[in-house]
Amino acid sequence: MASNSFYLKIIAANRVFYSGRCRSIIVPEYDGQKEILAHHEDMVIAVNDGEMRFQPEGSDNWEYAVVGIGFVEIVNNRVTLLVESAERPEEIDVARAREAKERAEEQMRQKQSIHEYYHSRASLARAMARLKATSGK
Repeated sequence: MASNSFYLKIIAANRVFYSGRCRSIIVPEYDGQKEILAHHEDMVIAVNDGEMRFQPEGSDNWEYAVVGIGFVEIVNNRVTLLVESAERPEEIDVARAREAKERAEEQMRQKQSIHEYYHSRASLARAMARLKATSGK
């Protein structure tokens, strides 16, 4: 009988966010979300800023986090998620996220180079994801 779990390691720039067996992980992609289950085909997927969730083995509950851009690698029923940042909703400073959103929106209203525009757009997406994750607070 095949196991319905896989080994998951989530690595952010500043820490190992999670390491252990998992039944499912859903990550944000450029055009939506991608769910990874046990024995998924080997591949590499680009990950966008946004909310991701995973279900540890032996738990019926989902754990949520806001992640920065990165990628997920799936090889031999082992999944490694490498991202700029990973934060649980309770770790997010809501006031700081609101300020970052307002700053990014103001920058978007300014005349900018294309590079500055993409940077501002990424900052806005990150702030919006952080606020969405904490909206239950």
